[in-house]
Amino acid sequence: MILRSVSELPIKQGDRVLVRVDYNIPVNPEGLITDDARIKGTLDTLGYLLERGAVPIILSHWGRPQGGPQPDMSLARVLPELQTLLNHPVNFLSESLNDVTKASIDAAHPAEIFLLENLRFHPGERQNDPQFAKKLASYGSYYVNDAFPVSHREQASVSLLPTLFADPAAGFSLIREVEYFSRLIHAPARPYVVIIGGKKIQDKVRSLRFLLDKVDEVLVGGGSSYTVQVTRGLPMGLSIVDEDLVDEIDDIADSPKVKLPIDYIAAPTYAEPKKKKVVRADAFPDDLEGFDIGPETRKAFASSISRAKTVLWFGPLGAYEERAFAEGSLEVAKAVVAATERGATTVTGGGDSLAMLRAFDFKDKLTHVSIGGGACLKFLEGNKLPGIVPLIKER
Repeated sequence: MILRSVSELPIKQGDRVLVRVDYNIPVNPEGLITDDARIKGTLDTLGYLLERGAVPIILSHWGRPQGGPQPDMSLARVLPELQTLLNHPVNFLSESLNDVTKASIDAAHPAEIFLLENLRFHPGERQNDPQFAKKLASYGSYYVNDAFPVSHREQASVSLLPTLFADPAAGFSLIREVEYFSRLIHAPARPYVVIIGGKKIQDKVRSLRFLLDKVDEVLVGGGSSYTVQVTRGLPMGLSIVDEDLVDEIDDIADSPKVKLPIDYIAAPTYAEPKKKKVVRADAFPDDLEGFDIGPETRKAFASSISRAKTVLWFGPLGAYEERAFAEGSLEVAKAVVAATERGATTVTGGGDSLAMLRAFDFKDKLTHVSIGGGACLKFLEGNKLPGIVPLIKER
């Protein structure tokens, strides 16, 4: 898959360029941004356009507003952080579609930059409305998608808007994402190890099925492992199990490539970490719940990772937010970092994985940390993402 790059567009000084980004980023209860990775990911593309005197018009969404504009979902809160990181003033347009917005963009000078208000304040965005897309298209001469995290969405600014331009292009961040995940599918260095964690396995089942014949080992921990253990016939006490999946994932559970924990750290409840104990997977007590992988499993998983030349990781291997249940995820993270340092390709993605790596101060120590979550999984299911298909040079 070869994408048309923003660097291939014949952009001239003053050209208006629509840039779809994903600034739907986490904030704390006070409304302050807690992770600016998605903003930082777009700086290369925006900087490239500004250097050429173009006028970038940034399009994004925030959350899932219902019934029109909601002040707590306004993209105005992104403005200070964006201006600081970009080291450039940004004009905020509080309405995406009106005459004032159009006039402001038309009157812009070279290297001015605009941020439009939350596109999802308009029902046309999520309804993939052609008229909404046409109005957005009237603002610019070129379209660039630098929003990998939403490229699996069939929404107006993602999948429909690029089709209204002769040469829609990919931003530098999106290109990096596609290159890494394409390599994981088509040309991984071996041994190739996939680590699956997180609370539930349901959203990873299709990716696992697609990848099983392409990988050498799948290490399953965290909440995802309990459902697979039950599918293999082992009771998991009070641990969270997706009962609806137990009869549907025999193919995954029966695969010799899938390695499950041989021991766990369990406790009566999450609120009672002092009562934790190591329990064997094949003798799990009825009155305990699993919250982390055990010491023998940590060693086994670390050993597999030490031999790997490619590692793909989705999701924590325990309830790492509680220190008593963090050791499994931490030890595996150390093993992945060590693999990176010796030259292995290590990739992770998803909000839970990023939060875990930040907590361990390992966020910048893997080969590639994707800013996508659902888009990563959809890509790794072998799907053609609707926001990426229009950017392919030969299709």
